[in-house]
Amino acid sequence: MIALVAIGCGEDPGESNRDNVSEVVAVDTVGHLGRIHVILQPSPDELEPEPQLQIQARFVEYRNVAEAFVRARAKLPVPAWEQLEVGQCVPSSSLLPGAPPTPAGEPELSLIDAGELRVMLGTRDVVVPLVLVPDILPWLSGVEYMHVDDRMPELAVDPDGSFPLAISVDGTASIGLDRIDLAIHLPPALELQGAGIGEGRLTIDWQPPGEATQAILLQLQAFQPSEGIPEPAGEELTCLVPDSGRASFEIATLEGAGLATGAALLRVAASRFASQSIDTGAFEGVELIVEQRDQRTLPLLAPPTGG
Repeated sequence: MIALVAIGCGEDPGESNRDNVSEVVAVDTVGHLGRIHVILQPSPDELEPEPQLQIQARFVEYRNVAEAFVRARAKLPVPAWEQLEVGQCVPSSSLLPGAPPTPAGEPELSLIDAGELRVMLGTRDVVVPLVLVPDILPWLSGVEYMHVDDRMPELAVDPDGSFPLAISVDGTASIGLDRIDLAIHLPPALELQGAGIGEGRLTIDWQPPGEATQAILLQLQAFQPSEGIPEPAGEELTCLVPDSGRASFEIATLEGAGLATGAALLRVAASRFASQSIDTGAFEGVELIVEQRDQRTLPLLAPPTGG
């Protein structure tokens, strides 16, 4: 029996995020942020195909600006699942930091070469290349790590049925980043089954259900055909729900948050996630995030009416 979960839309967490961006800090302050993000999506969505494997990493040293400012400019937002309560559903735009104001003093944001970054995933051993960040601001410069691949690696399975992933970063002593060695297990893969509207509710199904104590992230975007081309309609919503195999939403609540539930198509992106952090040298709380995603553009089906 698949559990049916009633979900409502909560308060907008982005308001507090935007307030934090305007924090003013004293000059001559120095901080560090780091994140390694691995995303697997085995099956591409026909409407908006995504790569099967994405790896991105950024290591940032910043001066004379607040951390919220850095997260906005360096594209390191707080993960949605850390901002939402289970059962909460909000416009995706509210989870992003607001436009940062011009900082006082002489700001500096440097995206750092942290040495060789290697990701070992099943049969694949990827050395992630460095990419130059566009030099569009005088105080923002450097490099990021980026790998995009349309070939899904064959995953090795541990005896407990999980899929291990190992990451190593050589580190850079000159900026206080020690070597990093991390291992984490990928969340189980999932497959979206369908979306339907009936009795004032939207239901979304996926298989297999996860553990009862785990949550899953859903992103919902309606599309309406226009001259044969599907165009986005209304707001994209992000929801954090129990990983039970089915989520149920009140239509009126979703419409109030901006979802165009009268559209013909609904793109659903579902993500199982895992994360951990490590302190290394001057960098406290370097994040490792891994996601298993599935994305489908599904017809919004109403239940049949019998005579």
